Amino acid sequence: MRNLLRPLAVCALATTALGAGTALAQDATAPAEPADNAPAADAVPADTLPTGESAAPDTRPQAYVKETFKDWRVVCVKLAEDRESCNMQQLMLDDNQNPVSQVSIAPLPPAAAPRAAAVEIAAPLETLLSEDLRLGVGDATPVRYRFSFCTTQACFARFALTADEVAAFKAGSAATVKIVPLAAPDQTANISMSLSGFTAAFDMVTELQSK
Repeated sequence: MRNLLRPLAVCALATTALGAGTALAQDATAPAEPADNAPAADAVPADTLPTGESAAPDTRPQAYVKETFKDWRVVCVKLAEDRESCNMQQLMLDDNQNPVSQVSIAPLPPAAAPRAAAVEIAAPLETLLSEDLRLGVGDATPVRYRFSFCTTQACFARFALTADEVAAFKAGSAATVKIVPLAAPDQTANISMSLSGFTAAFDMVTELQSK
């Protein structure tokens, strides 16, 4: 099934890596809810520059990999006053080693309870958004999440995990992201998410955020 998925553009992954640390915490304002029959969110049109106008230099701070724990990496952006904004990420590949999805996770502060972590998953543009995204750990029944928005490179689902769901990720060995390709609406593409190194990466980002 995976050959039906269009590889994610490199620029889509770079954008996610740069802003996920703070954006995830800001956008995960409600607990994750199953959306059994709910339609996906409308795509957000990409901003375009007027003809003849050149883009301004990108002055945003650059993301960098602070640490790698098996299949997860901790990605940070330096902020003012020697502070950092960090999250954990994994680039998910198909059988041909093409990047087809990326997940970014940021632990949330205790005040956000029952939300314990904010999640952002990028999927290829040629995804049937009305079928939503499903995520499950091991043999557990997958939970269904709506897509939040699209850019010119990818479509993104943003949602929150509870403490119990985070515990399931820490205890598991693998999770599965399920999406439906637009070219084959009668089929489901299963993308494997390794949980090897998840606990160490999550604990490190939690510690960094508490400083």
